[in-house]
Amino acid sequence: MVRIDVEIQLFKDDIFLMSQKVRRMFVTAVEILHTGNKEKALSVIELDEYVNNANEEINDKAVEVLSLLAPVATDLRIIIAGIKIATDLERIGDYAKAIARFVIKNDDLDEQLLPYIEVIGVKFIEFYDETIVAYINRDVKLALDLPSRDDDIDAAFQKMINYIEQLYDEKKDISHLVPTIGMLRNIERAGDHTKNICEQVIYEVRGQHYDFG
Repeated sequence: MVRIDVEIQLFKDDIFLMSQKVRRMFVTAVEILHTGNKEKALSVIELDEYVNNANEEINDKAVEVLSLLAPVATDLRIIIAGIKIATDLERIGDYAKAIARFVIKNDDLDEQLLPYIEVIGVKFIEFYDETIVAYINRDVKLALDLPSRDDDIDAAFQKMINYIEQLYDEKKDISHLVPTIGMLRNIERAGDHTKNICEQVIYEVRGQHYDFG
């Protein structure tokens, strides 16, 4: 007879494996913003298909557990939270793919922006990594603390905007920078979905609904 605790652990393991694929996508996406390596950009786009498939498999697994194993309330929260986390992971992967497509379509980024891009990218990866740690360890305290990291990403992004506004005030041409700014919004949006994962960690463990905005 299949034990529900075994199936629940396998379900969580699948989400963790999906999170690692997404991490690989985003780390590579941030890297290619500096290198312009179009071959690696293609690898990010190709990996997105695996992430999408992983999301579908996690949803199928959730249906199987719900229909066949009659989970209790605590197990049910794990399944519900897991479905939502997988959806957020898929969206984060989509943002990495959007960055990769930008790199393929464009030449090297303006060197003036690279230091800002480095800071924004590093802050996101750190936020993402610790969020996955919170999920694996069911660490509510960490999940409550982490969303402030998204404010750090927003602040780093604002510094770049301030720099560009300074260039504009100095009557310098910034038209070539506008598409890059739009592309970098993908990192901001990925941060929003990472906050959503923190919300689901809290729900899974405590059954409480949080909205970090």
